[in-house]
Amino acid sequence: MAEGLLEVEGVTIQFGGITALDNLTFTVDSTQICGLIGPNGAGKTTLFNVMSRIYDPTQGRIIFNGVDLLSLSPHEISQTGIARTFQNLALWPRMTVAENVMAGAHIKGKQNFFSAMARIGLQTEERDLRQKAYETMEMLNLLEHAEKPCDGLPFGTMKRIELARALVSNPKLLLLDEPATGLTHSEVGELSEVIISIRKNFDLTILLVEHHMGMVMSMSEKVVVLDFGEKIAEGTPTEIQNNPLVVSAYLGAPK
Repeated sequence: MAEGLLEVEGVTIQFGGITALDNLTFTVDSTQICGLIGPNGAGKTTLFNVMSRIYDPTQGRIIFNGVDLLSLSPHEISQTGIARTFQNLALWPRMTVAENVMAGAHIKGKQNFFSAMARIGLQTEERDLRQKAYETMEMLNLLEHAEKPCDGLPFGTMKRIELARALVSNPKLLLLDEPATGLTHSEVGELSEVIISIRKNFDLTILLVEHHMGMVMSMSEKVVVLDFGEKIAEGTPTEIQNNPLVVSAYLGAPK
């Protein structure tokens, strides 16, 4: 039986007089794919930024694997087993694909300032990080690009590079922020297959923010719907698709 891994409890955040999230509460079970949807400005990315400790909420708690994330500093979040991607690509264009992916593994490194200066164990650690990066790139069909700079690669390929960089740290929870943005119809289908595959291979729990409804509904076991920072629906994809409040939020029909 699945166990709750992520618990969002009464999270509220205000910017001046604007309430970006309003008493948001939901859970995500271990190894579940949960879609988080809503119109532009609904608060989806704001929640990711709260979980990453970029923003401080006005009230509420976020419990991940028994740990209150809001008690941690931003740099400690990745150490808990959370990784994320971003709406806009955040790759180093002049670095190779392998170097970009390896950058995601360095949070697992054991080097400190003094051991790095003395180069104690540095070569062994770098070798292990590189091996992990190449294993991850192979899983995402990136090996042919491993030694190429990211600059100039197709957009869909760069999306997979960012995904590989997030996966190489062996997270328990993966936050995907609009991964299908800018992709063609065929690339969206390929990405869906990749995400389903990595969920199985990495034993991942995934929280997915995405506007591509076909992708969300085909992949998710649970869907949470936000509108102006407030949760208006939660359930299976079938339940969500037949919920009149969701239809209203997306299509502007009378509530």
